Amino acid sequence: MPLTRPGPPTPPAAVAGAPEGARRPPVRGEAPPPARTGAAPPDEPVLRALRWEALLGDPDDPANPYGRAALAAAGGADLPRPDPAWGPLPPGAGARGCDEPAGQLVRVLRPLLRRDTALAHDWVIRPLLTGAPRGTAEPPAAAGHRARLAELLVPAALVAATGDLLRTTARHVAALAPGRPGARQWQPVLAAVFADLLACESLTAVALRALDTADGGGDVLPAATGYVVPRLVGGLLGDLELVLNDSLSGPAATEREALARQSAIRTAARVDRTAVASGRARLIRLLPRLADASEQPGHPAPRELFRLGAPTGPGTGPHDADACGGGHGGGRGPAAPAPDATALAAVLPAAAGRPDRAGDTPARAALTRFARRLATEQRALRGPSRSAAATASDPAARALADRQALLLLAAVVLGVQETAAEDHGGFLGGCDWALLALERVVRRLGVPLPGDAPDPVDAVWTELAERIRAGVDCDVYGTRLLW
Repeated sequence: MPLTRPGPPTPPAAVAGAPEGARRPPVRGEAPPPARTGAAPPDEPVLRALRWEALLGDPDDPANPYGRAALAAAGGADLPRPDPAWGPLPPGAGARGCDEPAGQLVRVLRPLLRRDTALAHDWVIRPLLTGAPRGTAEPPAAAGHRARLAELLVPAALVAATGDLLRTTARHVAALAPGRPGARQWQPVLAAVFADLLACESLTAVALRALDTADGGGDVLPAATGYVVPRLVGGLLGDLELVLNDSLSGPAATEREALARQSAIRTAARVDRTAVASGRARLIRLLPRLADASEQPGHPAPRELFRLGAPTGPGTGPHDADACGGGHGGGRGPAAPAPDATALAAVLPAAAGRPDRAGDTPARAALTRFARRLATEQRALRGPSRSAAATASDPAARALADRQALLLLAAVVLGVQETAAEDHGGFLGGCDWALLALERVVRRLGVPLPGDAPDPVDAVWTELAERIRAGVDCDVYGTRLLW
C-alpha cells in the first residue's frame, strides 16, 4: 500500500507565539502516544522538543515564516528571528552553554536542527561560538564546554536535516506504484542511508554525553565526530540526490523542493572545511593515544556512555577529571590515554571476545564476526599509529586518521546496540541496523567482509517505511513527529 505523508494531529490548538496561519498541534502536559507499543512516556526533553516543533509550525505551510518555502527563499540570508513571545532559546541564557546537559539539549533542539541548517546556525550555533555576552565573566571550563557544545551541534544539525530529507525521499519511493520500473531498486539504498544516519547520530550523541561527564570526555570523540560525520553525510546526500533524480517524473513539487533542500544541506556540510580539517588534524595528534588505549587491558566499556536518552551530568563518566591526558587539541607527549579513547577502545575487543552461543540468531553471530574483523584492524593500526608523523600534510597520517575514525564509529555502533539490547530492545537494540552500519564501515575500510552474514536490508527498510507511515523521525529515539 502506498505510504502518504501523515497529517497533523487533531484537533489543532493555538500555541503562544506560533506563526500566524500555521497549523498548530496542541501542547499539553503530555506528548502524543509513543511510537512503539509499550514505550515509556516521553520525558522532559521530549516535551520541550514538541513545544519547539509546534512553535516552528507546519514546515509545508507556505504562509509559515519558519516553513521550508520561506526558509528556502531566504537562501541562508535574511533569516527570520524567533518570536520574543517564545521565551529563551533552548540553550538557555545566550552563550553560556552550561545551562543543561548537552545530551538532553540536542534532543530539545532537534526540531530546529531538522528544520533548516542555516536557521540552526543563526539561532544557536553561531551565538555559542561568539562567546559569553559582553561584560560577563566566563570561567575557562564554561568557555571550553560552550566551544565543544557548538562544535558538536554542527554534525548534529547535519544529521537531523539529512534525516528529514531521507523521510521525504523514502516517502516518495514507498509511494511508487509496485509495477513501476525501479520501484524497489532504491529501497536498499535508502536502508543503507538510514543505517549510516543512525550510526552518525549515535556517534554525535555519545560525544555529547561524554561532554557531560566529570572529565568533559576528552578530545577523541569531538575530533572524530566533527571529522567523520560531515564526510559521511556528504556521501549520503549524493545517494539521496541520485534516488530523487532517477525516480521523479512530472512536477512532484515536494520532491523537487527536497532536491533543492539537498543542495542546501550539502553546502552546509562543506561550509566549514576548516573545522573538518581541524578534526582530522586533532585525530592525527591523538593517534599515539588511540594506539595506547587499544592496548591497555582491564578497561571495560562503560554502558552509561552508550545509554542514549538516559540522564547525564557531572560524575556519570567512567573516569575522573584528572585522568584526561591533555587539553583541547591533544598533545603527543607521554600522557594517559584520553578518557573517551580508553572507553571506546575497549568496545571492539570486548565484542570480539564474546563467545558464540547456541541460541544466537544469525544476525547476532554475524555482529560478533564483524567485531572480530574490526578488532583485528584495530590491532593492526597500533604500530603505525604510534609512529605516524604529527602533521596533517603526511598522507600516511591522514589515512590512519581516516581508519581510526571509522573504527571509533564502529565501536559506538556496537556500544549503542548492545546497551539498547540490554535495556529495552526495540529497533535500536536489534541487530539489523548495526549489522548494516558495520558492513558499510568494513567496506569503507577495504577489508574483507566476514562470511555468512544475513542480509539486514529488508528489515531496515521495513522499519524506515513503518516510521514514515506512523509519522516517526529517522532518529535513534524513534521520536514521534507533529508534522
